[in-house]
Amino acid sequence: MTKSYSPGYNNLKQHALEVFERHGGWIGPPEWAVLAGFYPIRSAYSYLLRLHRFGLLERHQTARGIGYRLSGRGFSRLRWLKG
Repeated sequence: MTKSYSPGYNNLKQHALEVFERHGGWIGPPEWAVLAGFYPIRSAYSYLLRLHRFGLLERHQTARGIGYRLSGRGFSRLRWLKG
C-alpha cells in the first residue's frame, strides 16, 4: 500500500523525485503516476514537464513515448528535501 502524502508543495516534489530515485531509469508519465499514486494519471504529463523545466528531471523521446529520469540537480534537490 502506498503511503499517503499531503498536497504540500515540497512533500509532493520529494515523493515524485523519490519514485525516480527508486526506479533508477527512464519512466513514462503513466507508469510514474501509478508508481507514485498520482491521479488523475493524465495530470502526470504536466507535472513531470514542470519538474523538467525546473531542471530536476531529464526528458527524452523514446520509441514508447516521452520518458523522464532524475537529473543531477534533481538528486541534489532530493538530498536537500530529505535533509
